[in-house]
Amino acid sequence: MLKERRYVFSRVNMLVDAAIAAGSVAVAHWLRNEVLAPYFLPTVLRTPSRLEDYTWLFFIAPIVTVFCLARHGFYDLSQWKEERPFFGAIVTSAVQATIGLVVIAFFLQGRDISRTPSVEIGFEKVSRSVVLVFPFVLVGGLALKTLLLQRYLRRWRAISAKEHSILLVGSGESLRRFIKLIGDHPLWGFRIVGIVDDTGREAKYVHDIPVVGTLKNLIPYIETHPVDEVVFLPEATPLAQLAPYFEQCEEMGVRTRLSLNFFRPSIARPVLDTFETVPIVSYFPTRELNAALLFKYTFDRVAALILLILLSPVFIITAILIKLTSESWSDPIFYGQTRCGLNGKHFTCWKFRSMKVGADKEVEKLRARNIMGGPVFKVPDDPRVTRIGKFIRKTSIDELPQLWNVLRGEMSLVGPRPPIPAEVEKYDRWQRRRLSMKPGITCLWQVNGRNTLPFDVWMKLDLEYIDNWSLWLDFKILLKTIYVVATGYGAM
Repeated sequence: MLKERRYVFSRVNMLVDAAIAAGSVAVAHWLRNEVLAPYFLPTVLRTPSRLEDYTWLFFIAPIVTVFCLARHGFYDLSQWKEERPFFGAIVTSAVQATIGLVVIAFFLQGRDISRTPSVEIGFEKVSRSVVLVFPFVLVGGLALKTLLLQRYLRRWRAISAKEHSILLVGSGESLRRFIKLIGDHPLWGFRIVGIVDDTGREAKYVHDIPVVGTLKNLIPYIETHPVDEVVFLPEATPLAQLAPYFEQCEEMGVRTRLSLNFFRPSIARPVLDTFETVPIVSYFPTRELNAALLFKYTFDRVAALILLILLSPVFIITAILIKLTSESWSDPIFYGQTRCGLNGKHFTCWKFRSMKVGADKEVEKLRARNIMGGPVFKVPDDPRVTRIGKFIRKTSIDELPQLWNVLRGEMSLVGPRPPIPAEVEKYDRWQRRRLSMKPGITCLWQVNGRNTLPFDVWMKLDLEYIDNWSLWLDFKILLKTIYVVATGYGAM
């Protein structure tokens, strides 16, 4: 029932907002011609605009507007449980929608997408004043609709918000938390008619809701009382003992729900799935694969391939310089090190060799000069670094071969830096969560201080990136990386 109400609420809301966006285009055009034109023609507004020039906006403006509103959670029913102000989201969405329309108009300038030779899409045929007036009209329309909708929901909640009756089966803290949850969301429209105690230890009432019996009374109660749904919140009863009650409810056509209350995740997001006919609840401590992540991984490989081609002269020059400054002609150009990737899986991470051969064997000699806390090892003015190594490290050229790891799908352009296995062995449990996302060439802490930051701050910034990941965040990190590389800030 809740899923259906959410679906209906969001879709109806979207349709109304789409109509408001289309209407805002017409109103903005009318205001331009009928209100502004008498005062500004022919000085600022040189000629009257024609409504047919805006035909494409009537189709695209609703799509862009609804998309922007959805990104701000405008269609989530749970956001409407309280009369929260949506004005900030409305204004932001209106501005974003207007910018989106301007960008679309620019790219479609002069193109015919209607297959009608006389109709061309282009910003040159759209009055700038209409575009400027559009977001103000849109904000007004959306704000008025929101106020009316909130008023309707208030009235609906008072009159008929508790028409859908549910019977709870359970006991203990799980039962009490669920009753409070239902009470905090009156817009869901649930009315708890009674409680079936699965332990026999509950009082006659729980939060003013009557206890109507024990498990043996469940089916007789349903047979004599109209109930829309039965929600099972077992505290002590094994699921196997509840199976017959599910079967009898199914036989009678009564909808049932099962609360998986044995685990309350603080980070992971539960996602329902099915393996054939077996229902499974998955807990994702990171984002599950969606369109944004799929775009990220696709973009990573395409960008890595393009960069490998464009930067091939840099690769060649760097390889020559490494050879010329090596102690022996047989010394390698690249340095491959085992690192921990997604979920701790090992892979070979490639770099241009910036240290002399055998540098790993001298770590213990330099351990006392380590300036980093935790398991990370960093030494200022490391004597193992070669002459060309200092330059390629400061300019981050030594990291370029990792584009090959990105192309292979072992790394991403942006993500937590891949640690070595010896470091991971010393991690605290909470620090291991940074391995739950594909490692990257650059990351949040690298553009916020790099090696000047302590180890714990590295970890917290990596987890902050994982918890707040978005394509926009990746884009900002890539832009900051260009600045950090150009200035050499924080490099060692």
